[in-house]
Order: sequence, then structure tokens, then C-alpha cells
Amino acid sequence: MRMILLTLLALVFSFVDGFAQERLDAKDRIAAIVNDDVITLSELQQKAATFMPQLNAQYKGEELQRQTDQLRYKLLVSMIEQRLQLQQAAEMRLTVSEREVDSSVQDMRKRRGAAPASAPTVSERKAARDQLLLGRVYQHKIRNTLLIPDATLREYYDAHHEEFTLAGEVSISQIMLSVSGSGNLEKARLRSDHVLKEIEKGRSFEELAKDYSDGPEAKNGGSLGIMTRGSLLPQIEEIVDHLGPGEIGPVVESPVGFHIIRVDEKKPAGLRPYEEAKNFIENKLLREQSEDVYQEWMNELKDNAFIEILL
Repeated sequence: MRMILLTLLALVFSFVDGFAQERLDAKDRIAAIVNDDVITLSELQQKAATFMPQLNAQYKGEELQRQTDQLRYKLLVSMIEQRLQLQQAAEMRLTVSEREVDSSVQDMRKRRGAAPASAPTVSERKAARDQLLLGRVYQHKIRNTLLIPDATLREYYDAHHEEFTLAGEVSISQIMLSVSGSGNLEKARLRSDHVLKEIEKGRSFEELAKDYSDGPEAKNGGSLGIMTRGSLLPQIEEIVDHLGPGEIGPVVESPVGFHIIRVDEKKPAGLRPYEEAKNFIENKLLREQSEDVYQEWMNELKDNAFIEILL
């Protein structure tokens, strides 16, 4: 019965394509048939419109037309796959609540920077519902079927230590006396010597940073936060290498001025523990596996579907 219906649909749409579509506005034409569903040209054009400004800016003439045709085809294939997935969701009787749809619409508006106050439009609700259903059917057909044994995760970790090697980290604070902020090089040097003497007298490093430092970190008491090896000026990194936590180095000159550095915390280079890397490895392997399983699923859906592209 289903094949008879599809055959009748094919005949009807073939007739429409050959006669009626010539009399309809272009936006009403049918771009593709997917089982007992259709994708209209207006839907395809709406998808393509997002990318057209970029294509128009990059290409001209025949090349623009070629790129546009390629874009339309790729988008149409993607839309066909989505229709097949939504049809699968319907067959599985998957549903989403109205509250979920409303919440999804508001999230979509926030991402676009649109006002969330007005009531959702019909098209917004449809787009939100479709996305929720696509996520739900993917979860059922793909994600829930995948399981990575712990032994596989451990094996990956042992074979890819280079991915989990941590660079040495250091948390530092500085008081920076710039040449421009001091008037000239000699004044900057004198200011830095004065500040260092104040530190030696017992004054708070944070307090002196707020009073004297010309760097943007002054308002935070001089804290530069966590830095990795290679991210510091060579002159500063050399001093940091010889300081332990809580220690303050001598005045260091750099192209921008003079620095007084305090090391707050040091973490040596090493290997990230397996327990910390486990979730990252699992997500990576799941992504790789899901791509293969997804492609198999899509091939199966297409093999068992009636699909006709009418462009």
C-alpha cells in the first residue's frame, strides 16, 4: 500500500513539476520529495539566504553561480537527511512538550540577540520543535547505542601521552613601572628601586601594586594569574625560574619598563592524571564512533526511502 502511495505521489509531483510549477511563483515550487513529504524551493532559498552575502562578497559571475549551485545542493541534501530523521522520530512516536518548545524558542532568540518578550511565531515554534526532535532521535538511535569500555579509554591514554602533557604553570604578580608612565628611563628605574625598598621594609605587595604599578593588573593587587612557560617575557621568565612560591625577585628591566615579580604558586610540567583526562578521551572517542554509526543510520534511511530531487 505504501509503495502504491509513493508511486501515486511521484506521478502527481511529476505532473506538478511539468505543468503546474510553471504557473506558480518560484518560491512555491517543489525542490525535493522525501517519502510522503516535500521540501519547497522557498525553504531551500531561506536556508541559502544566510550564506549568500558571504558568497556574493567572495565570488562573481560564473564562479558565483557555481558556488551557489554547490551550496544549494549541499543544503538540500542536509534538509533531506533532516526530513528522514524527523520521519523516523514520528515513527518512534517521540514527542516534545510545549514548554520545551517555548524554552527552546527563547534560547534561540537569545543567541540571535532578539527580544525574548513577544510570543513565538509559528515558524519559530516549528524550527524549535524540529531541532528538539532531531536531538531526541539522535540520542535514541546513536548516542544511547554507544559505550566505550574503560579499558579502551585507558589504552588511548597510554598511547597518547603527548596529548595530556601539561606545560609548567606559574601564578605570578608584578609591579610594573613603565618608562612612559614615569617620564623617562631613569625615573622609572628610581621608582622601581624605591618600591622594592618599600617591600623589603614589609609593606604589602598588593598595596604597593595598587599605588605604583602602571600595568592594568594594578587594580588586582598586581596579580597576573596563571601563566604557562613561554608566555612570559624572557627576562621575567628567567627570574621566575629561580624563585619559589612566595618569593620576590630583584628589579627586572624589559623593553616596556621595570618589573618587580612575585611568584604566588608553581606547578611543574607533567602528565595530566588519567582520571582528569578520562572524560575528554571518552567524548573524543564517542564523537568518532558516532560519526560512523550516524553515517550507517543515514545510509539505511536513504536506502529504504523514496527520494526525488526536482531541481
